Parts: sequence; C-alpha cells; structure tokens
Amino acid sequence: MIEKYVADEAAVEPVEFDWGRLRWLVNQETADDAEMTVGVCIIEPGERNPEHLHPNCEEILFVIEGECDHTLGDEVVHLTPGMMIRCPADLPHFAVNTGDAPMRALVCFSTPDRRTEQVD
Repeated sequence: MIEKYVADEAAVEPVEFDWGRLRWLVNQETADDAEMTVGVCIIEPGERNPEHLHPNCEEILFVIEGECDHTLGDEVVHLTPGMMIRCPADLPHFAVNTGDAPMRALVCFSTPDRRTEQVD
C-alpha cells in the first residue's frame, strides 16, 4: 500500500525541452488522490524556461543545485542552493540558469492539475 505514496526521481521518465527537463513525481496523472503537483526541474547552463504563469495555482521553486536569476513579474532575484521563491497564481515568471552547471530545483504546485500558460 505505501508504494503508491513513494516516487523515485531516477525512475521517472523526464519531459524534455530545449532548455532542460522536468520529472513529475506526483500529480493527478500519477495519483488520482493527489492534492498537489511536485516535480524536479533541471535548467541547463545559459538556458531559460519560457515566461509563463499558472492560472489555477501557486508554485514554490526550491533550488537544490546550481543557481539562477528568477524573474517574478517585473522583479529579478538571484537564487542559490537552499533558497526558494513562491510564485502566486497568474503572475508571470521564468528562470535563467546563470551558472556553469545545471540548476536543479524542486517545484511544488498547490493543485494536482497544474495549468501553465506561456507568456512569451
């Protein structure tokens, strides 16, 4: 029974992008009783994810490895390991990896059916 509550990042197939990849550990597709979406985001050095927003949830991004400049609305903050940022629903945001190594972050959303709308 407990196995349905456990996820192994290494066992999850990544969703690949030009800028990096996402591994979804839990969401409505992986667990029909989930109340959140949680994943691991990797942004490669010098790359950025597209500016986007989430109309139905807030996002927490916690940097595990690497660094990035994270734009939230019109403001930018430099994030390093151990730092997090909370992105409220409907507020455009994106991250640029400013380091020499991949930036790896835990991303958590307040709903199991996270929606994303690209801004740029």
